[in-house]
Formats: sequence, C-alpha cells, structure tokens
Amino acid sequence: MRLLIDDVLDLLRLRVKPLAAYQYAWWQPALLLTLMGAVSSGDTAELGGNIAGRIGFMVLFTWLQTLLFARFMGVWLRWGRGEVSGSLFGLVVVASGLQFVEPLTSWLPGDAAKVMDILLSLLGLVVLVNALSKVAQVSVMRTLAGVVLFAPLSLLLLAATLSFAKTAGWVELPQEMVEMMQQQGAASDAASAVKK
Repeated sequence: MRLLIDDVLDLLRLRVKPLAAYQYAWWQPALLLTLMGAVSSGDTAELGGNIAGRIGFMVLFTWLQTLLFARFMGVWLRWGRGEVSGSLFGLVVVASGLQFVEPLTSWLPGDAAKVMDILLSLLGLVVLVNALSKVAQVSVMRTLAGVVLFAPLSLLLLAATLSFAKTAGWVELPQEMVEMMQQQGAASDAASAVKK
C-alpha cells in the first residue's frame, strides 16, 4: 500500500513510470477506490439524510466510472497506436488520488471553495492526462480528446447510478433536480411529437 501512495505523490509531481509499475495486487487499488468513493460522499448532503445510502451511491458510482473510463481509454489509446500492454485500472486509480482532498474545499468560504474546486479539478485533469499520455506514448492532445469524449458517458452513468440509488432508497433527489429532469423529459416529448 505504501508503494501505491508513493505512486500517487509521484504522479502529482508529474513523474510517470512504465505501465507495468502500476499493476498492483488487486486489493490495493480496490481499497483506495472504495475509500475515494466514501470520501466523495461527504460532498453529497443535498441527496438526503441517509448517510449509508449516500456512501453506497458514491462508492458504486466511483467504481463504475473508473472501470468504464479505464476500459474506454485503453481502447482509445490503442486506436491512436498507443503502447498499452496492460490494464490501465491501477494507473487511473492512483492518478485520481487527488479526489481525497476535494471534499476539504467545502470548509472554505463560498467563493474560495469554488475557486479551489476548479483548481483541483484542473490539476487532477493535468495529472491524469499526463500519466496516460506518457505510459501509452501518445500525444497529450489525443489523450485529452479521449477524456473529453468520455465526459458524456460519465454523465449518462451518473444519471443511471443516481436513478438506481433513488429507486433503492439510498438517496433523495433535490426538488430542483427533479423539476429539471421533468422539464427535460417534457422537452424531449415535445420534440418527438413535432417530428411525428
């Protein structure tokens, strides 16, 4: 586990090893990923008072998003003639280690928290793109394009996971979110009616 933490710190300093160095024993990235999901749940107070449910939702979403992203980027980088000779899962997990710090920004005053969230997100993106680009030996722009293309899939996955968590009684959706979803549903129904 110490090696994995050292790798997180190295990636934050933009030092990247060959992909083979990120093939850990299965339980190490699994534990780190589960902890990241649990820590991220601290920033979901708007999803109701069921703390165990919110933790379960964030752990599930974090796992699904990471597995899908690692698979997607593996295919994307191979299409770009990248040298991906192993699983990207361990690398993606350690490159996402900055997520441990993000919930702490909620302790800052309003505007400072927003600025810090943006800065941490940008730093996380730089770390992730740099790591993937170097291990696959492809351009930063190609790697960034893959990350951007994955964003709609991530949003779709979030909506599906949130819907599952609501149905299971893990979370409660805020009224504004429910109204927004109803408006989008009404807009798509109207568009379908116009096409007919």
